[in-house]
Amino acid sequence: MKPLRHWKLGLAAVAITASAASPSFGADSVKVMFDWIPGGWHAAWYAGKVNGCFGDRNLEVSLQRGSGGVDTVAKVASGLADVGMADLGTVLIGAHKNKAGVKAIFPVYMDNPFGILSLKSTKISSLKDLEGLKLAAGPGDSNIQMLPYAMQLAGADFKKVKAERADFSALLGLLLREKVEAFTTFLTTAQILKAVSKSAGKEVAFYHYGRNLKIYGSVIFATDRFLKERPAVAKRLMAGMKCAYEAARANPEAAADALLAAFPSKKRGAELASIRGGIILTFEAETYKTHGFNWDMDRIARTFQLALTAQGEKVEGAAGAAYIHKFE
Repeated sequence: MKPLRHWKLGLAAVAITASAASPSFGADSVKVMFDWIPGGWHAAWYAGKVNGCFGDRNLEVSLQRGSGGVDTVAKVASGLADVGMADLGTVLIGAHKNKAGVKAIFPVYMDNPFGILSLKSTKISSLKDLEGLKLAAGPGDSNIQMLPYAMQLAGADFKKVKAERADFSALLGLLLREKVEAFTTFLTTAQILKAVSKSAGKEVAFYHYGRNLKIYGSVIFATDRFLKERPAVAKRLMAGMKCAYEAARANPEAAADALLAAFPSKKRGAELASIRGGIILTFEAETYKTHGFNWDMDRIARTFQLALTAQGEKVEGAAGAAYIHKFE
């Protein structure tokens, strides 16, 4: 990997570094599909494309947007990409219940990012405070699928919540116009939405209930076919991901600049705040301090059991280890 001083980017420097860090002719191509529109902590991947994390390992990584974790798991399993990003619970359910031929290979969010965004005046400080409120969630949202069980664990009743569906792009507008009182989102996304809301003259607050669940959040997963047919490439990709996330932690400003080079219309301050939220979920979690980027199998088992419970499935003996790939 190139020294950080070589990729403290201005937007002009991105192009220079990108050229210098390009993989050699005949590099191995890997298609990656995100869980949503690229932003925030996804920036680590864009920085990795220009700072040598992937190119130095002879990898040509192409990045695609996603439309929610459930959709990403289904599309990657169908062969539209080699590798994807989604909530671990969604990956495990897809592999177990829907027979998607995928396995989780790399933990990104050691703590789960699930939470609730509301106007600050609503004063949500516990899941109990959601009772009686009008709560919106996007289609296929893994957050809302977990919320009923999370509320049960917290001594609250989801049946008392006035839940409704809305398109993801409409959620913030509904909140700011006070058509709903709260909506489900992730910690990283909330950092961006706080900045947008402030520019509209509104102050919002985020309640992060996901950290209390003690389960994994987003992970990188791959198809069984990719792992079987291209094991050496998969192993190099694993090393490249580790390099990319560690580099973004060391220099979040450079990661933000790499993201903005790909998406110039994004707001740097909001994306940088989201990146810092990703750093919290990945590197400041106790799981990272004890396991690094290695899997905590007890946490995997709990993630699987909570995901099954949230779907009303049998959990006895469910460990989830069959859907995790460990590199030798």
